[in-house]
Amino acid sequence: MTFAKLAAAALILLPLGSGAGAGRMSPAPDPVRRARADGAMEIYLLMGQSNMSGRGDMADLSDAERRPDRAIRLYGNDGIWRDALDPLDDASGQIDPVSADPDTAAVGPGLFFARALPRVPGARIGLVPCAKGGSRIDAWRPAAARDTLYGSCLARAREAAKSGRIAGILWYQGESDTGTREEADRWPADFTTMVAAVRRDLAAPRLPLVFVGIADRPPTEDPGKRPYWAQVQSTQAGLKLPCAQMVSAAGLPLKSDGLHLTTPGQRRLGVALARAMVRLRSGPRCR
Repeated sequence: MTFAKLAAAALILLPLGSGAGAGRMSPAPDPVRRARADGAMEIYLLMGQSNMSGRGDMADLSDAERRPDRAIRLYGNDGIWRDALDPLDDASGQIDPVSADPDTAAVGPGLFFARALPRVPGARIGLVPCAKGGSRIDAWRPAAARDTLYGSCLARAREAAKSGRIAGILWYQGESDTGTREEADRWPADFTTMVAAVRRDLAAPRLPLVFVGIADRPPTEDPGKRPYWAQVQSTQAGLKLPCAQMVSAAGLPLKSDGLHLTTPGQRRLGVALARAMVRLRSGPRCR
């Protein structure tokens, strides 16, 4: 049986449960992970704005979710590797102030994603948080300087890659580009440019990318505040990029602010992101 068929079988078996171990995929023989079962890490960049940084309530984590999984590591904002625990985007010891979210980062999709990925004994997963709350797409324009969001993330990705291999990108952003027509209109071009740049700069032209389509519009918000929400949602749903897949956050539970996903919402999203990443890595488009 081919890897693609085995991975597809793992996807069928994957539940959308809510416990800490729920949603973990049955092991599938990903040839990259199998080759790296010597302990080197498969590293994922967590990029975007506040819903990637995470605003889910820490109190809603289960006891098991508060305990580290020794196979999942975090390259923190302080430049130190450690066992991954929420909040992944903790600003303590932040090296690059440009991406700091002081006192706000909480539960995002990253750790749920990592727990749901298939693995083999000895393999490790590394997570690199790069998100910045409230950032518009133009703040992510490619730049070498480390005092830019793009430059900071690129520098940290290269540092982390000394311990493994950059295996993919998770992106969740777009809410901040719904305020004006100009912002909404330029989102697809700026996003496409950013994706091409990070793949070029990491010398990985087919680096898998899973991006999130923004969630439902805040139901109680003044319609004039983010009038182009539907346009950005539609643009994201129709965007076609090589070795990329969108996962929609529509319908996931939101906090009382109507903008940020709850911890249960992030839990479900993380599993969906893992499913999408497995599909990409098992398909012909990313080879």
